[in-house]
Amino acid sequence: MVLLSVSTGTAWFVATTGTTGGGIAAFGDGGGDGAEWDVPLPNAGSWDFTTALAFGSWLTDKVVIRAQKDGVLAYDLASGKRSWGIPSPGAQLCGATPDLSGGKAAIAYGSSNSCDHLAGIDATTGKLTWKIKIPAEKSTLANSINVPRIMSADGVAVTELDDAVVAYRLSDGHKLWSAAASPDDGCHIKDINTAPTRVAVILDCTFRGGTRLQYLDPKTGKITKQATLGQLSLMSSLLSASPAIIRSESGGQNNFTVYSDAATKVTEFKTPEVDMLAMNTVAMVNGLFEQHRYTIHGDRLYLATFPENVPQSMRSRNKALAYDLKTGKQLWVSSGTQDTILTYIRADDQGLLAVETGDRRDLAPRLIRLDAATGKATELATLPQKYGTEAEKARVFERNGVVITVPWTSVATRYAVTYVNTKSN
Repeated sequence: MVLLSVSTGTAWFVATTGTTGGGIAAFGDGGGDGAEWDVPLPNAGSWDFTTALAFGSWLTDKVVIRAQKDGVLAYDLASGKRSWGIPSPGAQLCGATPDLSGGKAAIAYGSSNSCDHLAGIDATTGKLTWKIKIPAEKSTLANSINVPRIMSADGVAVTELDDAVVAYRLSDGHKLWSAAASPDDGCHIKDINTAPTRVAVILDCTFRGGTRLQYLDPKTGKITKQATLGQLSLMSSLLSASPAIIRSESGGQNNFTVYSDAATKVTEFKTPEVDMLAMNTVAMVNGLFEQHRYTIHGDRLYLATFPENVPQSMRSRNKALAYDLKTGKQLWVSSGTQDTILTYIRADDQGLLAVETGDRRDLAPRLIRLDAATGKATELATLPQKYGTEAEKARVFERNGVVITVPWTSVATRYAVTYVNTKSN
């Protein structure tokens, strides 16, 4: 199986427009009526999961945008027609900022074995605004690629590769600062994450005082706060930068530690086994900023139980778990949900908005809200059954009853984008 090789005739041409009714639209035809449309995913059902690998997806007032291996494609929300497209400036795309900042984003691109350029993109005009060369690590394995982790801050793209962190201004690509762990001191970056006003780093220095949590200013790179941590397990990660949440795993037991804006410990708590499998990774792509099944709102952390098989079915199910970040107390386990996987959209004061991914054979997906106080599910809308499993490993947006699903890979999916206006049903 060949992965991440440069291919021809890929999604760039297939996904010219959206469709209604699930078929492939003729090139140049209209894509939808504003109630429902979809974009066919090339090679759906094949073992080539990288051709349609999405590195990022963004939503504006007018378009939904998918940054994938062969370019960046924007689809008009009202019709599903392609609004604009940018072919990869190099042989292939290999990364993207997770979110827009002021209508701007950054994409990484390069050759089949080196991800060595960064470019700015204006999500309104669909134009590349700048291009620069960045440090890269060439792959030593055939058909594989090492990519930098790319994260978002306010007006800044932050990259991390090989224990070096570099920040670039999204408006013009200007390098704002760089920082690196010192191998001579036995230091390396264990994990990194960002928020609009913070870069948080776990720095492991074996011979220089142990492990530290550092907060950096994304505009200057200066350390604003720092704390010495205890011994962390090998399976440790930084779930969030604001608040800083460190997860450690050992023997199937999960330990979560929450830190304040002053980098002081707020609370520490343990959970049963939870789902921390990355939703956006594929074989032979190393270093992606991973997307996981959890979300945070205020003092509430929403996790997901590890999926379990549904008896006499070929699908899995999970439950949502809610924890209080101030006390570490588990508040509830979700109830009233169907036997399928929950994919989180966002959390707010009312609770957790999620999609039950369903099963295109026998279970229609549902848009649900899990009550903030009890975790009980309330159905907001039923989605077309043909979109069952599309949201299992996907970025899902919701706005005024419109549900937009952008899968990360072609695993168990048929569409690059699906759009359903639940209020039109």
